[in-house]
Amino acid sequence: MRKVLTICILGLLSACAGKESENSEPKNILENLSYSVDTVVVDSKGEIINLKYGMNWFDLSPDSRSLFIYDYNQTLFQEIDLDKMVLSNTYPFEKEGPNGLGRSSNFQVLPDGTLMIPTFPNSGIYNLQGEILSRINLKPEDIEGVDAPNPFALIYEVLYDPKTEILYSLPGDFINGVRDLAVIDSKTQKGKIVKLPKMEKAENFKIFWNSDTGGSIQTENYTLEQIDDKLLITCTVGSGIYVFETKTDSLSYVDFPHQLIPREKTGEIQNEVSTEEDFFQELRKVLSQVSFQELIWDEHSSRFYRLAIKSFVAEKKGDPTTYETYLLAYDKDLKLLGESKIEGLDQRLSNYFWKDGKLWSYVNVEDELGFAVFTFDF
Repeated sequence: MRKVLTICILGLLSACAGKESENSEPKNILENLSYSVDTVVVDSKGEIINLKYGMNWFDLSPDSRSLFIYDYNQTLFQEIDLDKMVLSNTYPFEKEGPNGLGRSSNFQVLPDGTLMIPTFPNSGIYNLQGEILSRINLKPEDIEGVDAPNPFALIYEVLYDPKTEILYSLPGDFINGVRDLAVIDSKTQKGKIVKLPKMEKAENFKIFWNSDTGGSIQTENYTLEQIDDKLLITCTVGSGIYVFETKTDSLSYVDFPHQLIPREKTGEIQNEVSTEEDFFQELRKVLSQVSFQELIWDEHSSRFYRLAIKSFVAEKKGDPTTYETYLLAYDKDLKLLGESKIEGLDQRLSNYFWKDGKLWSYVNVEDELGFAVFTFDF
């Protein structure tokens, strides 16, 4: 492992806690947060790790010891040993043919070391030799009880439970940015759509620019995560979380008493614009408000952690975007434990995960794969 940069930043961060009684639990465990950052680089053993798209397509093994990256251009997976910080294996796959992945990008590493790869028109379970072991049908027209807006809808945020062979995903209309929960039995090809009404306000913050000279779209991001028998569904539009109990098929909504930051986005946004200037004007209004990221379970501390980010897009084209980043902590029952701004952090953390009680975030170090590893003390 090669360490190329070490920085330490210490500071007391203001937060939302009031006075505590002498014998009570702290109201904000992150009130006196300090942290250090150590940047480490993966030893690629002379092979090329393609960082053209950063680390956009990755997944951790269930034991968090290996990280898998998908190279879309070369249709191969690369495995990183996170304990030794070396490229341990490269697995070539086929894009076409009987074992072909087609136009795939997202994937899931299963407990037995196989990969669940959702793609259109063929999804399936593959071994690391690139051979398909079983096909999974995610065509909406073939699944009883599922009505999706387009043929690709069911491959957004797909999760597969190998114990039950149930698939979960977040289908929706790409233009309006609103998504639902799909629950699909891969054996019977029956399923259902579960509405997520408290997140439908995401439609109020979409921005659609379409003209003869160009176009773009901005929508809120949804995420789906499974912890034991619970699915956690988040949306960047607000702090609230849907919890779907897989054993009972019951849905509940949890909101949080955040005080350091607003609980959700507010204000009027022009949803359809005709010029690039108007698009960026509305984009600044949306991104400057807090965007709540996905919850990530940290086995080391038995807590959920979450980042919330404000992005300030410069008025002048070409000037850098600046950021404010907040760290939020919750217990296993989703009780808010603490919130704090991460002072001194002027970059947006991307493609991050938690391992051994530390936050790992992708960085490109002279075209080599690296990670900024944050150690938080509180």
